[in-house]
Amino acid sequence: MNKSYKRRNAFAISIILIVLIVNLFVILFVISHLTYYKYNDWWINGNSISKVREKYGDFDIETSGRIGYYIYTDHFGIFPDHSKHYYMYFDKNGIIYKVDTGCQPGG
Repeated sequence: MNKSYKRRNAFAISIILIVLIVNLFVILFVISHLTYYKYNDWWINGNSISKVREKYGDFDIETSGRIGYYIYTDHFGIFPDHSKHYYMYFDKNGIIYKVDTGCQPGG
């Protein structure tokens, strides 16, 4: 084997490894931000309301048992509900136990 052949193989293997690592990071980002790209569901779930507020700022909505950041207004699909979507659910101790999208109260 000559040096140029080994160099090409090393370069190809390096490119393949870089692509695989980038893909792994993209996949991890997507599955940890399923609700919305701005909010890390894995980090939010199980944290207190105060820690989430400290990291992401004031909530856009606060009701009994539900808090949330605005995500989108549904105007798409066959039967859009035209409601604003947000929400995270918390328990009586102020710990978030569920991260999910939902409609505004009364909407």
